Amino acid sequence: MDAVVPGRPISSAGSVAYASRLFVLAAAYFAAAKLALWAGASAGHAAAVWPASGVALACVLLLGYRVWPGVWLGAALAAITVQASPIDAALMGAGSALEALVAAVLVRRCIGLPRSFGRGEDVVEFVAIAALSSAIAATVATALLAWPHSPAPQELTWTWWTRWQADAMGIVIVAPLILNWSGGSAKGSRQKTLEMLCLAVPTLAATQAIFSDSLPAYLPSLPLTFVILPLVIWAALRFAQREVATLNALVCAIAVWHTLEGRGPFASVLPGTMPLLLLAFTSTVVITGLVLNAVVGERSRAIEALAQALKTLREEAIRDPLTNLYNRRFLHDYLSRELVRAKREDIRVAVIMIDLDHFKRVNDTAGHSAGDEVLVQVAALLKRHIRGSDIACRFGGEEFTLVLPNATLQSARSRAEAICLAVREESGYLMGVTASLGVAIFPEAATEPDALLRAADQALYQAKGRGRNQVRTFSRVPASVSALRPRTPKRAHG
Repeated sequence: MDAVVPGRPISSAGSVAYASRLFVLAAAYFAAAKLALWAGASAGHAAAVWPASGVALACVLLLGYRVWPGVWLGAALAAITVQASPIDAALMGAGSALEALVAAVLVRRCIGLPRSFGRGEDVVEFVAIAALSSAIAATVATALLAWPHSPAPQELTWTWWTRWQADAMGIVIVAPLILNWSGGSAKGSRQKTLEMLCLAVPTLAATQAIFSDSLPAYLPSLPLTFVILPLVIWAALRFAQREVATLNALVCAIAVWHTLEGRGPFASVLPGTMPLLLLAFTSTVVITGLVLNAVVGERSRAIEALAQALKTLREEAIRDPLTNLYNRRFLHDYLSRELVRAKREDIRVAVIMIDLDHFKRVNDTAGHSAGDEVLVQVAALLKRHIRGSDIACRFGGEEFTLVLPNATLQSARSRAEAICLAVREESGYLMGVTASLGVAIFPEAATEPDALLRAADQALYQAKGRGRNQVRTFSRVPASVSALRPRTPKRAHG
Protein backbone atom coordinates (compact mmCIF):
# COMPACT_ATOMS: atom_id res chain seq x y z
CA MET A 1 0.00 0.00 0.00
CA ASP A 2 1.47 3.33 -1.06
CA ALA A 3 1.66 6.01 1.58
CA VAL A 4 -0.08 9.36 1.15
CA VAL A 5 2.98 11.60 1.10
CA PRO A 6 2.64 15.11 2.55
CA GLY A 7 2.66 17.74 -0.21
CA ARG A 8 1.82 15.31 -3.02
CA PRO A 9 -1.48 16.07 -4.77
CA ILE A 10 -4.07 13.31 -4.84
CA SER A 11 -5.06 12.48 -8.42
CA SER A 12 -8.59 11.54 -9.40
CA ALA A 13 -7.40 8.00 -9.99
CA GLY A 14 -6.16 7.85 -6.40
CA SER A 15 -9.19 9.47 -4.78
CA VAL A 16 -10.97 6.14 -4.36
CA ALA A 17 -7.91 4.60 -2.77
CA TYR A 18 -7.56 7.64 -0.50
CA ALA A 19 -11.20 7.40 0.57
CA SER A 20 -10.73 3.68 1.21
CA ARG A 21 -7.78 4.39 3.47
CA LEU A 22 -9.78 6.95 5.43
CA PHE A 23 -12.62 4.46 5.85
CA VAL A 24 -10.30 1.65 6.94
CA LEU A 25 -8.50 3.93 9.40
CA ALA A 26 -11.77 5.20 10.84
CA ALA A 27 -13.06 1.65 11.21
CA ALA A 28 -9.81 0.50 12.84
CA TYR A 29 -9.84 3.43 15.27
CA PHE A 30 -13.52 2.88 16.11
CA ALA A 31 -13.02 -0.86 16.66
CA ALA A 32 -10.00 -0.30 18.92
CA ALA A 33 -11.88 2.36 20.87
CA LYS A 34 -14.95 0.18 21.37
CA LEU A 35 -12.74 -2.72 22.45
CA ALA A 36 -11.11 -0.52 25.10
CA LEU A 37 -14.49 0.81 26.30
CA TRP A 38 -15.94 -2.69 26.43
CA ALA A 39 -12.93 -3.93 28.41
CA GLY A 40 -13.58 -1.31 31.10
CA ALA A 41 -14.16 2.41 30.90
CA SER A 42 -13.44 4.85 33.67
CA ALA A 43 -14.49 8.41 34.39
CA GLY A 44 -14.51 10.65 31.36
CA HIS A 45 -15.02 7.67 29.03
CA ALA A 46 -11.28 6.92 29.04
CA ALA A 47 -10.17 3.34 29.39
CA ALA A 48 -7.04 2.33 31.30
CA VAL A 49 -5.26 1.83 27.95
CA TRP A 50 -6.52 3.48 24.76
CA PRO A 51 -5.18 1.31 21.90
CA ALA A 52 -6.90 3.52 19.33
CA SER A 53 -4.24 6.21 19.89
CA GLY A 54 -1.55 3.71 18.90
CA VAL A 55 -3.57 2.67 15.84
CA ALA A 56 -3.92 6.32 14.83
CA LEU A 57 -0.22 7.15 15.14
CA ALA A 58 0.92 4.00 13.32
CA CYS A 59 -1.49 4.60 10.43
CA VAL A 60 -0.53 8.26 10.06
CA LEU A 61 3.14 7.26 10.01
CA LEU A 62 2.59 4.52 7.45
CA LEU A 63 -0.04 6.18 5.23
CA GLY A 64 0.90 9.85 5.48
CA TYR A 65 -0.38 12.97 7.20
CA ARG A 66 -3.37 13.37 4.87
CA VAL A 67 -5.20 10.41 6.41
CA TRP A 68 -5.92 12.42 9.58
CA PRO A 69 -9.65 12.74 8.71
CA GLY A 70 -9.89 8.99 9.25
CA VAL A 71 -8.67 9.47 12.83
CA TRP A 72 -11.11 12.31 13.36
CA LEU A 73 -14.05 10.29 12.02
CA GLY A 74 -13.26 7.19 14.06
CA ALA A 75 -12.77 9.17 17.27
CA ALA A 76 -15.95 11.20 16.75
CA LEU A 77 -18.03 8.07 16.14
CA ALA A 78 -16.56 6.43 19.24
CA ALA A 79 -17.44 9.51 21.31
CA ILE A 80 -21.04 9.54 20.01
CA THR A 81 -21.52 5.94 21.17
CA VAL A 82 -20.88 7.06 24.76
CA GLN A 83 -23.59 9.76 24.65
CA ALA A 84 -21.36 12.68 23.64
CA SER A 85 -23.09 15.51 21.79
CA PRO A 86 -22.24 15.96 18.11
CA ILE A 87 -20.22 19.09 18.89
CA ASP A 88 -18.32 17.41 21.72
CA ALA A 89 -17.74 14.35 19.54
CA ALA A 90 -16.37 16.52 16.72
CA LEU A 91 -14.05 18.35 19.12
CA MET A 92 -12.85 15.11 20.72
CA GLY A 93 -12.21 13.73 17.26
CA ALA A 94 -10.23 16.86 16.42
CA GLY A 95 -8.14 16.41 19.58
CA SER A 96 -7.38 12.80 18.69
CA ALA A 97 -6.48 13.70 15.09
CA LEU A 98 -4.23 16.56 16.24
CA GLU A 99 -2.58 14.23 18.74
CA ALA A 100 -1.78 11.68 16.01
CA LEU A 101 -0.50 14.38 13.62
CA VAL A 102 1.77 16.03 16.20
CA ALA A 103 3.15 12.66 17.31
CA ALA A 104 3.75 11.59 13.69
CA VAL A 105 5.58 14.83 12.86
CA LEU A 106 7.82 14.51 15.94
CA VAL A 107 8.52 10.82 15.31
CA ARG A 108 9.47 11.43 11.68
CA ARG A 109 11.75 14.33 12.58
CA CYS A 110 13.41 12.69 15.57
CA ILE A 111 13.47 9.00 14.59
CA GLY A 112 12.31 8.62 11.00
CA LEU A 113 9.82 5.88 10.13
CA PRO A 114 10.59 3.32 12.84
CA ARG A 115 9.15 0.05 11.59
CA SER A 116 11.56 -1.15 14.26
CA PHE A 117 13.68 0.87 16.64
CA GLY A 118 17.35 0.78 15.71
CA ARG A 119 18.73 2.37 18.87
CA GLY A 120 17.84 2.46 22.53
CA GLU A 121 17.63 6.24 22.26
CA ASP A 122 14.91 5.84 19.64
CA VAL A 123 12.69 4.02 22.12
CA VAL A 124 13.23 6.68 24.78
CA GLU A 125 12.44 9.44 22.28
CA PHE A 126 9.34 7.57 21.11
CA VAL A 127 8.06 7.23 24.67
CA ALA A 128 8.72 10.93 25.31
CA ILE A 129 6.83 11.85 22.13
CA ALA A 130 3.94 9.62 23.20
CA ALA A 131 3.83 11.34 26.59
CA LEU A 132 3.92 14.85 25.08
CA SER A 133 1.40 14.30 22.31
CA SER A 134 -1.05 12.46 24.58
CA ALA A 135 -1.50 15.68 26.52
CA ILE A 136 -3.36 17.14 23.51
CA ALA A 137 -6.35 14.78 23.53
CA ALA A 138 -6.34 14.71 27.32
CA THR A 139 -6.52 18.49 27.47
CA VAL A 140 -9.35 18.64 24.92
CA ALA A 141 -11.36 16.00 26.79
CA THR A 142 -10.84 17.80 30.11
CA ALA A 143 -11.80 21.17 28.61
CA LEU A 144 -15.04 19.72 27.24
CA LEU A 145 -15.86 18.37 30.69
CA ALA A 146 -15.04 21.67 32.41
CA TRP A 147 -16.85 24.02 30.01
CA PRO A 148 -20.52 23.23 30.70
CA HIS A 149 -20.32 21.51 34.08
CA SER A 150 -17.60 23.32 36.09
CA PRO A 151 -16.57 20.22 38.07
CA ALA A 152 -14.21 20.22 41.01
CA PRO A 153 -10.50 20.61 40.24
CA GLN A 154 -9.86 17.12 41.60
CA GLU A 155 -12.28 15.64 39.08
CA LEU A 156 -10.67 17.61 36.23
CA THR A 157 -7.23 16.45 37.29
CA TRP A 158 -8.41 12.85 37.43
CA THR A 159 -10.04 13.11 33.99
CA TRP A 160 -6.93 14.60 32.45
CA TRP A 161 -4.71 12.01 34.09
CA THR A 162 -6.74 8.97 33.06
CA ARG A 163 -7.08 10.18 29.46
CA TRP A 164 -3.38 11.06 29.24
CA GLN A 165 -2.31 7.71 30.71
CA ALA A 166 -4.63 5.77 28.43
CA ASP A 167 -3.48 7.52 25.26
CA ALA A 168 0.22 7.40 26.17
CA MET A 169 0.13 3.69 26.97
CA GLY A 170 -1.94 2.98 23.87
CA ILE A 171 0.74 4.62 21.73
CA VAL A 172 3.64 2.93 23.52
CA ILE A 173 2.09 -0.55 23.43
CA VAL A 174 0.16 -0.66 20.15
CA ALA A 175 2.07 1.60 17.73
CA PRO A 176 5.37 -0.38 17.86
CA LEU A 177 3.37 -3.58 17.38
CA ILE A 178 1.71 -2.30 14.19
CA LEU A 179 4.89 -0.69 12.86
CA ASN A 180 6.91 -3.88 13.35
CA TRP A 181 4.32 -6.11 11.72
CA SER A 182 3.90 -3.70 8.78
CA GLY A 183 7.40 -4.54 7.57
CA GLY A 184 6.36 -7.83 5.94
CA SER A 185 6.75 -11.40 7.09
CA ALA A 186 10.00 -12.62 8.57
CA LYS A 187 11.01 -16.23 8.24
CA GLY A 188 12.55 -17.85 11.28
CA SER A 189 14.08 -21.24 11.85
CA ARG A 190 12.12 -24.02 13.49
CA GLN A 191 14.50 -23.92 16.42
CA LYS A 192 13.88 -20.20 16.92
CA THR A 193 10.12 -20.71 16.72
CA LEU A 194 10.30 -23.49 19.29
CA GLU A 195 12.38 -21.31 21.59
CA MET A 196 9.85 -18.49 21.23
CA LEU A 197 7.03 -20.84 22.20
CA CYS A 198 9.03 -22.09 25.18
CA LEU A 199 9.38 -18.48 26.30
CA ALA A 200 5.92 -17.14 25.45
CA VAL A 201 3.97 -19.95 27.14
CA PRO A 202 5.54 -19.58 30.62
CA THR A 203 5.56 -15.77 30.33
CA LEU A 204 1.86 -15.54 29.55
CA ALA A 205 1.04 -18.31 32.03
CA ALA A 206 2.90 -16.48 34.79
CA THR A 207 1.14 -13.20 33.93
CA GLN A 208 -2.23 -14.96 33.95
CA ALA A 209 -1.53 -16.63 37.29
CA ILE A 210 -0.32 -13.43 38.97
CA PHE A 211 -3.08 -11.12 37.76
CA SER A 212 -6.01 -13.58 37.93
CA ASP A 213 -5.60 -14.32 41.64
CA SER A 214 -4.88 -17.96 40.81
CA LEU A 215 -1.91 -18.20 43.15
CA PRO A 216 -2.21 -19.59 46.69
CA ALA A 217 -3.12 -17.03 49.29
CA TYR A 218 0.23 -17.33 51.07
CA LEU A 219 2.10 -16.13 47.94
CA PRO A 220 2.19 -12.32 47.74
CA SER A 221 1.15 -11.41 44.18
CA LEU A 222 2.56 -7.87 44.12
CA PRO A 223 6.25 -8.87 44.50
CA LEU A 224 5.69 -11.73 42.04
CA THR A 225 5.02 -9.23 39.25
CA PHE A 226 8.80 -8.84 39.06
CA VAL A 227 9.00 -12.48 37.88
CA ILE A 228 7.68 -11.38 34.50
CA LEU A 229 10.54 -8.92 33.91
CA PRO A 230 13.35 -11.51 33.47
CA LEU A 231 11.21 -13.30 30.88
CA VAL A 232 10.74 -10.05 28.98
CA ILE A 233 14.50 -9.45 29.15
CA TRP A 234 15.10 -12.95 27.77
CA ALA A 235 12.83 -12.17 24.84
CA ALA A 236 14.62 -8.87 24.23
CA LEU A 237 18.01 -10.60 24.16
CA ARG A 238 17.03 -13.52 21.96
CA PHE A 239 14.37 -12.40 19.48
CA ALA A 240 13.55 -9.72 16.94
CA GLN A 241 11.70 -6.59 17.94
CA ARG A 242 8.52 -7.85 16.30
CA GLU A 243 8.30 -10.81 18.68
CA VAL A 244 9.25 -8.63 21.65
CA ALA A 245 6.55 -6.05 20.87
CA THR A 246 3.96 -8.81 20.47
CA LEU A 247 4.86 -10.45 23.77
CA ASN A 248 4.82 -7.05 25.52
CA ALA A 249 1.35 -6.33 24.17
CA LEU A 250 -0.02 -9.69 25.32
CA VAL A 251 1.46 -9.34 28.80
CA CYS A 252 0.03 -5.82 29.17
CA ALA A 253 -3.37 -6.90 27.84
CA ILE A 254 -3.63 -9.67 30.44
CA ALA A 255 -2.55 -7.33 33.24
CA VAL A 256 -4.96 -4.55 32.23
CA TRP A 257 -7.90 -6.91 31.73
CA HIS A 258 -7.65 -8.55 35.12
CA THR A 259 -6.95 -5.26 36.90
CA LEU A 260 -10.07 -3.65 35.43
CA GLU A 261 -12.04 -6.72 36.46
CA GLY A 262 -10.91 -6.18 40.05
CA ARG A 263 -8.37 -8.99 40.18
CA GLY A 264 -4.61 -9.10 40.62
CA PRO A 265 -2.07 -7.28 42.77
CA PHE A 266 -3.07 -3.76 41.62
CA ALA A 267 -6.80 -4.15 42.26
CA SER A 268 -6.43 -4.48 46.04
CA VAL A 269 -4.66 -1.13 46.54
CA LEU A 270 -6.28 2.26 47.00
CA PRO A 271 -8.39 3.35 43.98
CA GLY A 272 -6.16 6.31 43.23
CA THR A 273 -3.04 4.15 43.37
CA MET A 274 -4.22 1.46 40.95
CA PRO A 275 -3.73 3.50 37.74
CA LEU A 276 -0.25 4.52 38.85
CA LEU A 277 0.78 0.93 39.52
CA LEU A 278 -0.72 -0.27 36.26
CA LEU A 279 1.06 2.52 34.37
CA ALA A 280 4.35 1.70 36.11
CA PHE A 281 4.03 -2.01 35.33
CA THR A 282 3.08 -1.67 31.67
CA SER A 283 5.68 1.07 31.11
CA THR A 284 8.42 -1.04 32.70
CA VAL A 285 7.55 -4.11 30.64
CA VAL A 286 7.27 -2.30 27.29
CA ILE A 287 10.16 0.13 27.67
CA THR A 288 12.55 -2.46 29.12
CA GLY A 289 11.81 -4.93 26.34
CA LEU A 290 12.06 -2.43 23.49
CA VAL A 291 15.09 -0.53 24.79
CA LEU A 292 17.09 -3.65 25.56
CA ASN A 293 16.16 -5.22 22.23
CA ALA A 294 17.19 -2.06 20.37
CA VAL A 295 20.50 -1.89 22.25
CA VAL A 296 21.21 -5.55 21.51
CA GLY A 297 20.40 -5.00 17.83
CA GLU A 298 22.59 -1.90 17.71
CA ARG A 299 25.44 -3.84 19.30
CA SER A 300 25.05 -6.68 16.79
CA ARG A 301 25.10 -4.24 13.89
CA ALA A 302 28.18 -2.53 15.32
CA ILE A 303 29.97 -5.87 15.62
CA GLU A 304 29.02 -6.77 12.03
CA ALA A 305 30.20 -3.38 10.80
CA LEU A 306 33.47 -3.78 12.68
CA ALA A 307 33.97 -7.27 11.27
CA GLN A 308 33.29 -5.97 7.77
CA ALA A 309 35.70 -3.08 8.30
CA LEU A 310 38.41 -5.45 9.52
CA LYS A 311 37.76 -7.70 6.53
CA THR A 312 38.09 -4.71 4.23
CA LEU A 313 41.33 -3.66 5.91
CA ARG A 314 42.73 -7.17 5.56
CA GLU A 315 41.76 -7.23 1.91
CA GLU A 316 43.39 -3.85 1.34
CA ALA A 317 46.55 -5.08 3.09
CA ILE A 318 46.91 -8.06 0.74
CA ARG A 319 45.60 -6.48 -2.48
CA ASP A 320 47.35 -4.36 -5.07
CA PRO A 321 45.36 -1.10 -5.21
CA LEU A 322 45.68 -0.71 -8.99
CA THR A 323 44.87 -4.18 -10.31
CA ASN A 324 43.07 -5.64 -7.26
CA LEU A 325 45.27 -8.71 -7.58
CA TYR A 326 47.03 -10.09 -4.54
CA ASN A 327 50.30 -8.37 -3.65
CA ARG A 328 53.78 -9.72 -2.85
CA ARG A 329 53.09 -9.92 0.86
CA PHE A 330 50.18 -12.25 0.33
CA LEU A 331 52.13 -14.22 -2.30
CA HIS A 332 54.90 -15.16 0.13
CA ASP A 333 52.47 -16.10 2.91
CA TYR A 334 50.24 -18.10 0.60
CA LEU A 335 53.07 -19.89 -1.16
CA SER A 336 54.62 -20.91 2.16
CA ARG A 337 51.32 -22.45 3.33
CA GLU A 338 50.69 -24.07 -0.02
CA LEU A 339 54.10 -25.75 -0.12
CA VAL A 340 53.57 -27.14 3.38
CA ARG A 341 50.28 -28.63 2.21
CA ALA A 342 51.89 -29.92 -0.97
CA LYS A 343 54.59 -31.71 1.02
CA ARG A 344 51.98 -33.27 3.29
CA GLU A 345 49.74 -34.43 0.43
CA ASP A 346 52.60 -35.25 -1.97
CA ILE A 347 51.34 -33.01 -4.79
CA ARG A 348 53.00 -30.50 -7.10
CA VAL A 349 52.69 -26.73 -7.18
CA ALA A 350 53.50 -24.58 -10.21
CA VAL A 351 54.69 -20.98 -10.16
CA ILE A 352 54.47 -18.86 -13.31
CA MET A 353 56.37 -15.59 -13.44
CA ILE A 354 55.16 -13.07 -16.06
CA ASP A 355 56.90 -9.94 -17.31
CA LEU A 356 55.41 -7.54 -19.87
CA ASP A 357 57.64 -6.84 -22.86
CA HIS A 358 58.07 -3.25 -24.11
CA PHE A 359 56.12 -1.87 -21.16
CA LYS A 360 58.63 0.91 -20.52
CA ARG A 361 57.96 2.23 -24.01
CA VAL A 362 54.27 2.62 -23.13
CA ASN A 363 55.10 4.69 -20.07
CA ASP A 364 57.62 6.80 -21.98
CA THR A 365 55.41 7.51 -24.98
CA ALA A 366 51.84 7.49 -23.65
CA GLY A 367 52.34 8.30 -19.99
CA HIS A 368 51.92 6.42 -16.74
CA SER A 369 48.13 6.59 -16.84
CA ALA A 370 48.18 4.60 -20.08
CA GLY A 371 50.64 2.18 -18.50
CA ASP A 372 48.32 1.74 -15.54
CA GLU A 373 45.45 0.94 -17.88
CA VAL A 374 47.57 -1.73 -19.60
CA LEU A 375 48.33 -3.30 -16.20
CA VAL A 376 44.64 -3.36 -15.33
CA GLN A 377 43.79 -5.01 -18.64
CA VAL A 378 46.50 -7.66 -18.19
CA ALA A 379 45.27 -8.34 -14.64
CA ALA A 380 41.76 -8.93 -16.00
CA LEU A 381 43.19 -11.27 -18.63
CA LEU A 382 45.03 -13.28 -15.99
CA LYS A 383 41.85 -13.67 -13.92
CA ARG A 384 40.15 -15.18 -16.95
CA HIS A 385 42.90 -17.78 -17.36
CA ILE A 386 43.14 -19.17 -13.82
CA ARG A 387 41.08 -21.72 -11.92
CA GLY A 388 39.27 -21.07 -8.69
CA SER A 389 42.08 -22.71 -6.73
CA ASP A 390 44.79 -20.60 -8.43
CA ILE A 391 45.86 -17.13 -7.38
CA ALA A 392 47.22 -14.22 -9.41
CA CYS A 393 49.52 -11.63 -7.86
CA ARG A 394 51.13 -8.42 -8.99
CA PHE A 395 54.74 -9.02 -8.06
CA GLY A 396 55.88 -5.48 -8.77
CA GLY A 397 55.98 -3.00 -11.66
CA GLU A 398 54.96 -4.87 -14.81
CA GLU A 399 55.61 -8.32 -13.31
CA PHE A 400 52.91 -10.78 -12.27
CA THR A 401 53.01 -14.18 -10.58
CA LEU A 402 50.59 -17.11 -10.76
CA VAL A 403 50.48 -19.95 -8.24
CA LEU A 404 48.80 -23.12 -9.49
CA PRO A 405 48.25 -25.76 -6.76
CA ASN A 406 48.15 -29.41 -7.80
CA ALA A 407 49.46 -28.70 -11.31
CA THR A 408 51.86 -30.73 -13.38
CA LEU A 409 54.64 -29.26 -15.50
CA GLN A 410 52.67 -30.00 -18.65
CA SER A 411 49.45 -28.36 -17.42
CA ALA A 412 51.35 -25.35 -16.07
CA ARG A 413 53.18 -24.87 -19.35
CA SER A 414 49.91 -25.17 -21.28
CA ARG A 415 48.42 -22.50 -19.08
CA ALA A 416 51.43 -20.26 -19.60
CA GLU A 417 51.28 -20.76 -23.38
CA ALA A 418 47.60 -19.83 -23.39
CA ILE A 419 48.31 -16.63 -21.45
CA CYS A 420 51.21 -15.74 -23.72
CA LEU A 421 48.98 -16.24 -26.77
CA ALA A 422 46.12 -14.23 -25.26
CA VAL A 423 48.41 -11.27 -24.53
CA ARG A 424 49.84 -11.49 -28.03
CA GLU A 425 46.34 -11.52 -29.59
CA GLU A 426 45.31 -8.48 -27.52
CA SER A 427 48.59 -6.70 -28.12
CA GLY A 428 46.82 -4.06 -30.19
CA TYR A 429 44.62 -3.13 -27.23
CA LEU A 430 47.64 -3.34 -24.93
CA MET A 431 49.63 -0.78 -26.96
CA GLY A 432 52.04 -3.33 -28.42
CA VAL A 433 52.84 -5.08 -25.12
CA THR A 434 53.56 -8.82 -25.15
CA ALA A 435 54.49 -11.19 -22.33
CA SER A 436 57.42 -13.42 -21.40
CA LEU A 437 56.74 -16.22 -18.95
CA GLY A 438 58.83 -18.54 -16.79
CA VAL A 439 57.50 -21.75 -15.18
CA ALA A 440 58.88 -23.62 -12.17
CA ILE A 441 57.47 -26.72 -10.45
CA PHE A 442 57.66 -27.79 -6.82
CA PRO A 443 59.47 -29.95 -5.80
CA GLU A 444 61.54 -30.52 -8.96
CA ALA A 445 62.77 -26.92 -9.27
CA ALA A 446 62.91 -26.04 -5.55
CA THR A 447 61.34 -26.98 -2.22
CA GLU A 448 61.27 -23.57 -0.52
CA PRO A 449 59.10 -20.56 -1.44
CA ASP A 450 61.89 -18.09 -2.20
CA ALA A 451 63.88 -20.68 -4.10
CA LEU A 452 60.82 -21.62 -6.16
CA LEU A 453 60.21 -17.97 -7.04
CA ARG A 454 63.87 -17.60 -8.05
CA ALA A 455 63.58 -20.67 -10.25
CA ALA A 456 60.53 -19.24 -12.04
CA ASP A 457 62.37 -15.94 -12.39
CA GLN A 458 65.36 -17.68 -13.96
CA ALA A 459 63.05 -19.32 -16.49
CA LEU A 460 61.54 -15.92 -17.20
CA TYR A 461 65.03 -14.48 -17.70
CA GLN A 462 65.72 -17.20 -20.26
CA ALA A 463 62.51 -16.28 -22.11
CA LYS A 464 63.55 -12.64 -22.11
CA GLY A 465 67.05 -13.47 -23.32
CA ARG A 466 65.80 -15.57 -26.24
CA GLY A 467 63.62 -13.00 -27.90
CA ARG A 468 60.75 -12.32 -25.49
CA ASN A 469 57.08 -13.16 -26.13
CA GLN A 470 57.53 -16.83 -25.21
CA VAL A 471 57.41 -19.39 -22.39
CA ARG A 472 60.34 -21.14 -20.75
CA THR A 473 60.39 -23.75 -18.02
CA PHE A 474 63.04 -23.87 -15.34
CA SER A 475 66.20 -25.82 -16.08
CA ARG A 476 69.35 -26.06 -13.98
CA VAL A 477 71.90 -23.45 -15.09
CA PRO A 478 75.27 -22.42 -13.72
CA ALA A 479 75.20 -20.05 -10.76
CA SER A 480 77.06 -17.39 -12.80
CA VAL A 481 74.16 -17.22 -15.25
CA SER A 482 71.50 -17.00 -12.58
CA ALA A 483 73.44 -14.23 -10.90
CA LEU A 484 73.10 -12.04 -14.01
CA ARG A 485 69.55 -11.11 -12.94
CA PRO A 486 69.24 -10.78 -9.18
CA ARG A 487 65.72 -10.79 -7.72
CA THR A 488 64.91 -7.16 -6.98
CA PRO A 489 61.28 -6.11 -7.28
CA LYS A 490 60.41 -3.34 -9.69
CA ARG A 491 58.75 -0.19 -8.54
CA ALA A 492 54.97 -0.58 -8.54
CA HIS A 493 53.05 1.79 -10.79
CA GLY A 494 49.86 3.38 -9.58
